[in-house]
Amino acid sequence: MGSKRLTQEEREQIYLRKKNGENLQTIADELKISYECARKWWRRGKQEGLSGLVLRKRGRPAQGLLSQFAPDIRETSLNLKRKHKRWGAARILLEMQPMASLTKQKLPSRSHLYPYFREHCPECLNIWTKHKEVPRPARATAVHEVWQVDHQEGHRLGNGSIATVCNIRDPYGAAMIASQAFEVKTEKRWRKLTWQEVRQVLRTGFCEWQTLPDSIQTDNELGLGGNPNDPFPSWLSLYLAGLGIKHIFIRSHRPTDQPHIERNHRTIDGLTDDEESRQNITTFQQALDPARTIYNQQFPARASDCQQEPPLKTHPALLTPCRTYRPEWEPILFDIQRVFEYLATFTFERKVNRNGQVTLKGLHYTVGLCHAGKDIQVRFDPNSQAWLFLEMNVQGTPQELRRQPLVSIDFTTLTGLSKPEPLTSLPPIQLTLPLAA
Repeated sequence: MGSKRLTQEEREQIYLRKKNGENLQTIADELKISYECARKWWRRGKQEGLSGLVLRKRGRPAQGLLSQFAPDIRETSLNLKRKHKRWGAARILLEMQPMASLTKQKLPSRSHLYPYFREHCPECLNIWTKHKEVPRPARATAVHEVWQVDHQEGHRLGNGSIATVCNIRDPYGAAMIASQAFEVKTEKRWRKLTWQEVRQVLRTGFCEWQTLPDSIQTDNELGLGGNPNDPFPSWLSLYLAGLGIKHIFIRSHRPTDQPHIERNHRTIDGLTDDEESRQNITTFQQALDPARTIYNQQFPARASDCQQEPPLKTHPALLTPCRTYRPEWEPILFDIQRVFEYLATFTFERKVNRNGQVTLKGLHYTVGLCHAGKDIQVRFDPNSQAWLFLEMNVQGTPQELRRQPLVSIDFTTLTGLSKPEPLTSLPPIQLTLPLAA
């Protein structure tokens, strides 16, 4: 006899009819079920009454996350997470281990704590992955208006090393501005490029095309955009500000906001993907340079509006500098006052620690022990070149608590150059083609 799912009414009928003296086999035959099935529900009803005839879920009953641990463990871990939102599970477990009330109790693992926090205090999670809210970048309308910068990682070379290529592209003119390979292999895997290495590639582009672009567009990678949870600008942003270049960002997790540089990766990769070019970092760079020259001057490009013509033929304006650059001119082109004025556009929220200090760009500034625990605002005064530490009073207006001079954000730190004697004017320049054929 095939299996049959009984309704609640049929299960109760088995129990009540048998209780009134009817034969269990007769009841089973009428309901078209086995004798054993009828006997099961009769016994269940006899032991537990009508309430026992309700269907139960199979398996262990759900008891909730961390239900196998003591209530004080669950409560303590949750309180610590709410108090210290940036602490991870490992840090919370370290704090719980020496607690006298918990020393003899088993603590949960990191993998058990995270889903528990996600269920009970989701607002405390993912605070490190908030990226700057930015609008979609506008499309370029002229050459050298925007240069897109991005990294192509994971190139395995013949000698066992690993390379990352930093590419720069002009999306309007469809030109490959620069491509430079860096050896990034570490003991475990590979590292990210530093902002100083990106600055080096930018300088290569500035020198080759003898111009500064109006803006540089990048993604929100840590080395390019800085800490995603802190509006403090990155070192790269400050360097670009000194040169009068605007640093713009694509939206978080939206590589389609700069499809030109993404397609550039594939093109330059295809032009250098051979065993001879990938022997080591030197041969790789020696292959990248001529490949980029051929693409800019001879390749029938389909990007932008090239229509099967080389980018330099379609956009000869690429050879005309918008803001003329020479490496020896950088000390006069770089204006530290522009950096100060850029910093003055930000307001930073900080909490004074127990030592009476706040941190800005990795440096500690003293506000005063009397202000420990306060939530304050920090702004920059470009005229006095000092940080202003402010507290909102009862009227809602900022009240200055203290001011401290700016540290470490200077010409040498941002440019990596030793500032020479100031020049009064730029010498005349004889323009030449970038990348002679």
